[in-house]
Amino acid sequence: MARARAVIRGRDHELSALRTALTPDGGRLVVLKGPAGIGRTALLDEVGRLLAADGVRVLPLRLGAGADSGGDAFALAALVRAVRERFEQFQDTGLPEALSTVAQLRAPGGQDSVGWTPSMVAALGSLFDTMGRQGRVAVLADDVHGVAEPAPVLTAARRSGCLVVATCEEGTEHGPGLAELLADADQVMTIGPLADEVAESLIRRALGSRLDDGVVTAVRTALGPLLGNPGTVLGTLDELHRSGRLIDFRGQLCLRAPAEPVALPADHPLLRRAAALGGPAVRLLGAVAVLNDLGMDDVPLLAETFGSRPADCGRLLDLLIEAGALTADRAGRISCRCPALAATAAGRFGAHRGIELRASVAERLLIRHRRHGGADPVALADHIARGGAAVPLDDDTVRWLLDLSAAAERDEPERAVLWYSAALRCLPPQGPEYSRTLISLLALVVRTGRYELLREVLTRYAEHGCAEDSLEEVRLAAVLVAVHTGEPPAERAVGALLDAPLTGPGTTGFSELWFGRRLASGAAQPVRPTAVRERIGAEWTDLLDAAFRGDVDAAERAWRNSGGTAPSPELDQLHDAASVADVADLGRLVIGARYRVPVTGVLGAYHRVVSGYADAAWTQAMSAVRELELSGAEDTLAHHAARLFASDMCAARGEFASATQWLADAKPVPRLAVMRAWARVGLAARAGDDGGAVREALRSGPRLLGTGLHAGLSSLLSRAVRIAVLGDEHAGAAELLAQIELLPHEDRADVREGLLLARGLVHRDLRCARSATELMRTRGDLPALLESCLAVARFAPDPRPWLLEAHTLATRCGASVLLGRVREVTRERGVPAPRARVRRDALAVTEQRIIELIGEGLTNRQIALRLQLSEKTVENYLTRLFARTGCRSRVELAAASLSGRLTRPAT
Repeated sequence: MARARAVIRGRDHELSALRTALTPDGGRLVVLKGPAGIGRTALLDEVGRLLAADGVRVLPLRLGAGADSGGDAFALAALVRAVRERFEQFQDTGLPEALSTVAQLRAPGGQDSVGWTPSMVAALGSLFDTMGRQGRVAVLADDVHGVAEPAPVLTAARRSGCLVVATCEEGTEHGPGLAELLADADQVMTIGPLADEVAESLIRRALGSRLDDGVVTAVRTALGPLLGNPGTVLGTLDELHRSGRLIDFRGQLCLRAPAEPVALPADHPLLRRAAALGGPAVRLLGAVAVLNDLGMDDVPLLAETFGSRPADCGRLLDLLIEAGALTADRAGRISCRCPALAATAAGRFGAHRGIELRASVAERLLIRHRRHGGADPVALADHIARGGAAVPLDDDTVRWLLDLSAAAERDEPERAVLWYSAALRCLPPQGPEYSRTLISLLALVVRTGRYELLREVLTRYAEHGCAEDSLEEVRLAAVLVAVHTGEPPAERAVGALLDAPLTGPGTTGFSELWFGRRLASGAAQPVRPTAVRERIGAEWTDLLDAAFRGDVDAAERAWRNSGGTAPSPELDQLHDAASVADVADLGRLVIGARYRVPVTGVLGAYHRVVSGYADAAWTQAMSAVRELELSGAEDTLAHHAARLFASDMCAARGEFASATQWLADAKPVPRLAVMRAWARVGLAARAGDDGGAVREALRSGPRLLGTGLHAGLSSLLSRAVRIAVLGDEHAGAAELLAQIELLPHEDRADVREGLLLARGLVHRDLRCARSATELMRTRGDLPALLESCLAVARFAPDPRPWLLEAHTLATRCGASVLLGRVREVTRERGVPAPRARVRRDALAVTEQRIIELIGEGLTNRQIALRLQLSEKTVENYLTRLFARTGCRSRVELAAASLSGRLTRPAT
C-alpha cells in the first residue's frame, strides 16, 4: 500500500483528466494504456478510492497476463469471482439469480460454452442492471490485455450505466479483442512517465529518510529515460537490495562499490521481451551492450562473428528496437535503452565472451582491410583499440595507428588515447619508440581521465622491465594510477617505484605519503630525471609535493611555471587547495585544460568533499565521504582528510558520537596535523567546551608553526579566535591574535583574512571584520563566514544583518548546533529572531493545491483524501484562506485564483 501511494504521487494531471472523463451521468468506458511498470494498477486503485469516497460502489476486476489460459477468454470467471467477493456491497433480491445465469455461461470443464451470443449479452446486462439498482457502480478492470475478448463484459457494464475504467499494456492494442474495446471506448488515455523530480522522490520514499544522495544519483544515471517508470525504479531498488549493494553505513543507506554499474532486474519487461524473441536476439542484445554501440556498417561483421546472415541480424535489431530494448539515433548508431539495461545484458553475455567478441570483430575488419582496403580508418582504429591484446598487429599497422593517433591528439583526444594505448602494447619496452609513445599516452591520459589504460603499462614493466630512458615515465604512470584510483599496484616492481621519493634522496617516498606504508619489501627503485620532467612530470611532482607536504611554495612554483601571474584569484584558490591536499583542484589550477578534473575515483570524491563543505552543501559533501569509504580503495591521505571534514560537519549538526568516530578513524598523519587540530577545536566548541577549544588551539599553534606546517594554520587560529569571542574567552582571543601575527606570508589571502578577522574581533573593529568577511565571501568559504558572522554579531551596533546571514548559512548547512548559537546571540542582543524573507501574502504550497482541487470540482473530503490530510485540516485551511483573501465561498476562491488575483506559492 505504501508503495502504491508513493507511485501515485505526481499523477494529479491524470487523475484530474479521469475525473473529468467520468463526471457525466450514464455509463462511460475509459481505457488507460501505458508501458509495463508505469503505474497503471496504482492509478486504477486511486481512482477506486476516490470514487468510493463519492459513494460509488466499486467492483475491481483483476485480470492479468495469461488470464484466459484456463479458458476464461471473456473474463466471465473473473467477473463472477469479483461479484461473489463483494456480494454484500451489491445486495439485491435478484442478484443471486443474475449471477448464476452468468456463471452458467461457462461449461463444466472451464471452457466458454458459447461465443459472444445474444444470451451472453442478455445475461451480462441483467447482472449489471441488478447491481446498479441501489446506486451508481464503477467497474475497474486491470490488465484487460490478459484476456482474449474483454469487450463483451465491459461494454455491457457501460450500457447498464456503470462507470468503466480499464487498463492495458502499451503495445498489446493490436490484438482483435483489445482493438475492438479501444474502438468502442469513450476515451483512451495514455499514461506518461513521471517527472524526474517525482521519480527521485519515489526513490527516497521507497528507501527511507536516511538515504544517501549517492544512491539517487546512481539510480538516476543508470536508468536514464526509464527513470519515469515507477515499476522500473522500484524493481531496480529491489535488485540492489537482493544483490547486497544497498548497505547501512553509519546510519545511512548507501551504495556498496559505487563505481560498479547499477543493473536492471533480470525479469524486467524489456529483458523479457528480448528473451521472447529467442536466443539469437538475447545474444545480439548482449553484443550491443558489450560493444557499447553499433553502427550499421558493423552489422555484417557482427553477423559473420555470430555465423548468421546480415539480413537476419538486421531483422533482429529491428525487433529489439521495436521491443524498446535498443534505440537508434539519427546517425544510425544503435545502443541499449539505458546503462542499467546494458549492464544486465553485458553481464549475461559474460566478460570472457565480451573480450572474444571485440577481438573477433576487430580481426575480421583488419583482415578485410588488408585484403581489399577501403575501410574507414577511424572505425578500424576504434575496433582495434576495443579488441585489446587479443588482436595481433604487424609493424606497418602499428606505425599507421601511431600516425593516426598523433593526427587526432588535438581534436579527438578521447579516441587518440585509446589508439596510442593499442599501439603501445605492440612496441618493445626497450625500444626508443616506446618511450616517445608513452609520453604522448601520459599526456592524453591526464587530459581525458582514462587512467585505467595505464595499468597494462605497469603490468608489462613488471614482466619485462623497460629502457632506462622510460623509467620515469613508467613511475609517473604508477603515480597517476595510484593517486586517481586509490589502489596500490599488485606488482612488487611497481611498488618499488612508488616507494622512491618524489623529489630526491632523503625525502619520504610517495607510497608512504599517499598510502601511509611502503609497498615493496626491498629497496626503492631510484629514478633518474629524464626529458619527461620538462613536460608533465615536473608539474605533477610539484603539485603532489604541495598536496602531500603542504608545500604551498611548490604549488605556487608549479602555477607560475604553467603561466600563472599574480595577483590572481587563482593564486588564492591554489593556496586553499594545497592547505587541504585537494590534488584534483591543484591539477585544475596548475595544468589547466590539459587536465580533466575527475568526478569519480578517490581524487574526484575527495574534491567533492572539499567543494561541498566550502559551499555549505554538506549533504552532498557527506555523501562523497561515504562514497570514499565504500569504494573499496585502500586508505589514502584523501580518506583521512575527508574523515576530518566529516567530523566537523557531524559536530556542527549535533551528531557528536559520529563526529568523534570520524575523528578517531582519521589516522594521525603528520601532513594532516593542522587539519586534525582544526577538527578537534571545532568538535570541542560544538560540544559546548569553548574554553577547551581555545586552549587546544593555543597549544597546537606554536607546535605546528615550529614543525614548519604552515598550510592551513591561519584557518585553525582564526577559527579559535571566533570561538573565543563567542565564549567570552577574551584573554585567549588576544593570545591567538598574537600567534596569527607571527605567521609568515602575510601577503597570502588566507593569512591576510585571518589577521583582519582576529584584529576585528579582538579590538571590536567593525571595519576590519567587514573586510575579513568580504574576503571569505570572495574565497567561497561559507562555513568560516557563518562562524564569523556569529562572532561579529556579538558587538556590531546592528547585529540583525549578521545574524540573518548566519541563520541562512546554518540552515543551508543543516548545522543545528550553530542555529542554537544564533538563537543565543539573538536573545543576548535583544533583537527579533531572523526569518527568511517571504511575502506575507504569498500562498503556501498546500493552500495553492487546495484551491486547484476546488477548481477541479472536488469536495473537502475528496481533497483530504487526495492530499492525505484530515477533512478538518482542509476546512481550517479554507477558513484561513477566506479570511486572508476576502473570498466568501469556494467558487469565489477558485475564480480569484484563475484570474490571477492570488499570489503563487512561496518558496
